Amino acid sequence: MENRKTVAPVDIYQKIYNAVVEHRLLPGTKLSEERVAELFQVSRTQVRSVLQRLAMEQLVTLYPNRGAFVSQPTAQEAKDVLWIRRTLEPAAVERVIARIQSGAAPGAIKRLKAILQSEQKARAAGDRRQAVRLSGEFHVMLAELSGSPWLTRLIKELTPLTCLAILTFEAPTRAACLHDEHAQLVDAIQQGDAEAAKAIMAQHLAHIEEALNLEDLPRAELDLAEILLGD
Repeated sequence: MENRKTVAPVDIYQKIYNAVVEHRLLPGTKLSEERVAELFQVSRTQVRSVLQRLAMEQLVTLYPNRGAFVSQPTAQEAKDVLWIRRTLEPAAVERVIARIQSGAAPGAIKRLKAILQSEQKARAAGDRRQAVRLSGEFHVMLAELSGSPWLTRLIKELTPLTCLAILTFEAPTRAACLHDEHAQLVDAIQQGDAEAAKAIMAQHLAHIEEALNLEDLPRAELDLAEILLGD
């Protein structure tokens, strides 16, 4: 095994988190303490603390005498996550528009267009991993622009849970978000049309739920080294 620099627990956490939101680490995958510790050249105690944090965020499920596994939501849990997002995010875009119009969110449109452009470039280049990650970041940015730290925290937690729902109930080769709806949403926000923006967001999240087939998908054996340490 090639020599690698020792990494901090927070970096291990981020590697696993990114692997989930980029649709590379599938639900039901075992995260062996020993294997992860070996990959990152850290102690099992450090890995255990990372897995416990992920478990608190419901990205990992800990089973006594079995170990840690990437969480695999039930159909009802998947629906619940998307119901929460449909409840929160239309209100968030309305608040973003109000803050832009009051001058409380300078540069908001510029930031949204920049991440939208990056997402579109990634899709055009066939870089699905980057496109999926940016799609999630687009929603997090909207929450940040709403000016609510509480909402931002919730969306950051719900984004990877949505990815797990998609990976459990939808073929992972399909896109998590329809990028043209992101563009329509930015246009509505720029025009200050709160009702249109709310409707587009609600429809956008509904389309994600409609793509769920509510059936378990077969899972291939995965190589943790390639997923967590690969470029």
